[in-house]
Amino acid sequence: MASLEDIERKQKAMQPLLEQIAQETNADRVQELGKQIAEIARELGQMAAGLEKAYAQAAGSGETRVVLTKDQRQRVAEATGVALDTLVLEGKDTWDPQMPKMSPATIERLAMASVATRKLEEEKRTAARVIVKQLEAAVGDDPAPETKAAIEQFKRDHLGD
Repeated sequence: MASLEDIERKQKAMQPLLEQIAQETNADRVQELGKQIAEIARELGQMAAGLEKAYAQAAGSGETRVVLTKDQRQRVAEATGVALDTLVLEGKDTWDPQMPKMSPATIERLAMASVATRKLEEEKRTAARVIVKQLEAAVGDDPAPETKAAIEQFKRDHLGD
């Protein structure tokens, strides 16, 4: 399967041919360049279809998955301190239609926001665990039923227990 980087390289390789055809005045040469461009475009289409199929299989759960390029991974890691290979967005129906016109910079910002959200949730759970330990230590071995129920409710609300 072709990677996003492979597709980008192939697109860049087609650029000189597009520039040549724009400047060409010889009809035979225009046809020759047109055939070369059409072949590269066909290959790009196959590469993109393979990549799309792989994403569709991975995203069967209602998620949109975007594999970050090497440069995007590096910038996200520099900004967040977390290495992220794939951006996972909940709500396939919302994100899939937007992907074809979404800029790489927007995808990077979404990846950074995803990492920040995940870090925030981890910090909240860590803080909630500390609070539970403090509450349990404060009430001792035999808390009142209401206190025990309140602590259990706090655990369910903040720890998913």
